[in-house]
Amino acid sequence: MRKLINLLSWPVVAVLLLFTVRRWLFAWVALTAGRAAAADSPPVLPEVLLLAPFRNEAASLPELLAALARLNYPASQLTVVFVDDGSGDGVGRLVGQYLDQLANWHLLSLPETVGKAGALNAALACFPQGEIIAVYDADEHPHPDALRQLVAPFGNPAVGGVSGRRQISNLLASPAASYTTFEGLVHQQVTMRAKDRLNLAPAILGSNCAYRRTALEQVGGFQPGALLEDTDITLKLARGGWRLRFTPAAVSCHRAPESVAGYWQQHTRWARGFNDVAASQSGALWRDPSLPLPLRLELFAFALGYLDRLALVAVGVLSLAGSRPARVALLVSLLSPLGQIAAALKIDGQPAAVWLRLVWVPLFFAIDVAMALAGVWHTLANSPRIWEERRLRR
Repeated sequence: MRKLINLLSWPVVAVLLLFTVRRWLFAWVALTAGRAAAADSPPVLPEVLLLAPFRNEAASLPELLAALARLNYPASQLTVVFVDDGSGDGVGRLVGQYLDQLANWHLLSLPETVGKAGALNAALACFPQGEIIAVYDADEHPHPDALRQLVAPFGNPAVGGVSGRRQISNLLASPAASYTTFEGLVHQQVTMRAKDRLNLAPAILGSNCAYRRTALEQVGGFQPGALLEDTDITLKLARGGWRLRFTPAAVSCHRAPESVAGYWQQHTRWARGFNDVAASQSGALWRDPSLPLPLRLELFAFALGYLDRLALVAVGVLSLAGSRPARVALLVSLLSPLGQIAAALKIDGQPAAVWLRLVWVPLFFAIDVAMALAGVWHTLANSPRIWEERRLRR
């Protein structure tokens, strides 16, 4: 019986070990890459259409308005559009009153909620200005030079999308905020830095990011109704032959959820979104002969999202059933996230107070795995796709 269990465990163990090898490869590349220098702004800055979609964000928008007003970017080359996605709290009127005082700042009010992707598409259709499209969520606070750094890589005509660094401002506010910070540091300072160096299409993060308009038009814009429009467009742009870049010098700050409930709400939404993307794009990715094999494999792994968590659960069950290969794979895989976090903290130069928060990693990693299972349940149950309201995440 044990021999049969060992034999049956190998396919699942192989999947988990592949994800584990990928984690360690990216950590090694990121640690040996050195710090990326800030890119020089091009001599002639491109015209930018900056989009800020929002829904019921009265608490967040005043700080975003102030931060965007401080951007070090020529006013003649910048059009700012706030897109009200059917807000019910009257915030659109307040934003409109503020924008009346500024040239080239506009408010687009949608009569009903269409989701972030739909709101972005509506703005693109209404405003033809800008060869570069920048996007900022309502809770972002970009540094004054963030937009200049975002547009710099577009000097290469092959670049279709650029993601800047999204820094968490309340990382010590709670255990949930600290763990979310660890996740963000690993994803950006390890995974995205490594993928940028290896030309493996670092993900577009959905805020503090920019796109070439012609690239968006080529792939048909943002997927209406998508929970993770950034993940979906990342794959479409890469499949369309566009190069994607990560520029950590373009920094914007935002707040992480401070409660376990807020963390759960945010991450189950992400898990559901990854499942949607995997269902719609993974098959086409695997069969696309135009992509180099390393890029195809990485995009396929990225599209599968939280499959590594599900494989971890399966390996854990097989380990309890007596599978020796599963036990070894489980031990190695459980150590990998901690190793990646340590690499990210070292690269980022975080102080001792942040390192001490590693004590919360085992608990929240378990919650993270449970969240992946919940995402599968929502997918199978075909739960409604809802654009989250950040006020519910606090």
